[in-house]
Amino acid sequence: MAVGRSRSADGNQVGYVVGEDFRPVAGASSTLDLLSRAGEPGSPAPFSADLPVDWSPSLRDCVGFLDHVRNARRSRDVLDELPPQWFDRPAFYFANPASLHAPQEPVAIPTGCERFDFEFEVAAVLTSGGVNLTAAEAAACIGGYVLYCDWSARDIQSEERVMQIGQGKGKDGAVSLGPWILTAAEAEALRREDGLDIDATVTINDEVVLHTPFLGMDWSFEELVAYASLGAGVQAGDLIASGTVPGGCLMESSHSTDFRGWLQPGDQVVLDGGPLGAISTRITDPLPPVAWRRTTALHTPA
Repeated sequence: MAVGRSRSADGNQVGYVVGEDFRPVAGASSTLDLLSRAGEPGSPAPFSADLPVDWSPSLRDCVGFLDHVRNARRSRDVLDELPPQWFDRPAFYFANPASLHAPQEPVAIPTGCERFDFEFEVAAVLTSGGVNLTAAEAAACIGGYVLYCDWSARDIQSEERVMQIGQGKGKDGAVSLGPWILTAAEAEALRREDGLDIDATVTINDEVVLHTPFLGMDWSFEELVAYASLGAGVQAGDLIASGTVPGGCLMESSHSTDFRGWLQPGDQVVLDGGPLGAISTRITDPLPPVAWRRTTALHTPA
């Protein structure tokens, strides 16, 4: 069973997704409300998936898979082992809640980007929270899991890396979610210490570019949640993303001789997470540039 929202002539409805059926639940205030309580599905109704998150979440995008980092470094010809800090704690950054997109909503290439990329991830959806949680306490906070695509402007990201202040416009444009949230109870049979026993599949214009198990996490979902809670706390509604499954983006293969190229306007990208559903997104042209700054240039050191 999963929880989602459906677009209809009567407005958005909240309910359960059971097999091929959508079953609205009268009186449900939000998908988070349904995740937090047990309920009986109602009568089947047509389902047109909307953004499953109908509140303003905090988004932490973590690095749960160190092999993704190793592959990304190799794409930049960095061949030495990861620094020890990577093994001490899971890195994360805060993403932009205003950039959330529904699972079939088009995504525009960021202005000025020439190396546009997808990233296949899964996010834990919290239905409770706390401060300084143990891994066991953190596991009890997870109410479900949702497919998460972190769209990335790789050239802008590379330029911003020089400033050593974290992610900026390279990651600011879009995050796609959905189409539903698989409840923690339903996902329990799929849970493994190093991920979820699902197939991660990505196609671009019907060409398969990824097909791999969503396994191999160095940090479990509960460890990611517990670390995020240290000293600051997490709360109901927060999304804690896994980071990219190894091979789950174009950048990792960008150094290879058979690299297919970056995403282009008109591409249809489908990320299929099996029981988590699929994100199917058309890539569109960037918005035209605007004069966002003063005409007087900043002075740079001689």
